[in-house]
Amino acid sequence: MRASKAALQRMLARARFVSGYGLKLVSVSDAECTVAMPFRRSLERPGGTVNGPAFMAAADCAMWLAIKRHIGLEHDAVTAELNTAFLNAARRETVYCTARVLKLGKRVIYGTAECHDRRGKLFTHHTVTYSRLA
Repeated sequence: MRASKAALQRMLARARFVSGYGLKLVSVSDAECTVAMPFRRSLERPGGTVNGPAFMAAADCAMWLAIKRHIGLEHDAVTAELNTAFLNAARRETVYCTARVLKLGKRVIYGTAECHDRRGKLFTHHTVTYSRLA
């Protein structure tokens, strides 16, 4: 059973592993999932840019929610691999991250995520592999 946006929002609100990032679910469909990460001073690195681990957390969370949309809340999958390309800096602004599931296999799930501003300027590109738990 596909997870609804409301169910995913409730799950995200209870997820302690991303609670420090302030992530909010913006949109979800069968094609993609977008989260917003509002700027917080705790995410700023020297030089005034958003730190790399924050981008990776947003990408991983967006993919997790996109996968849950497809496999349901009662099933789980975990990150097996996350590769990140840093393309541009984000400075004191909300970062959006959009994840897309490209292959939903029986054991392995593969997708991409991109962190961007509200106009679409790319900050990072991620490839993400998840493993389903038995």
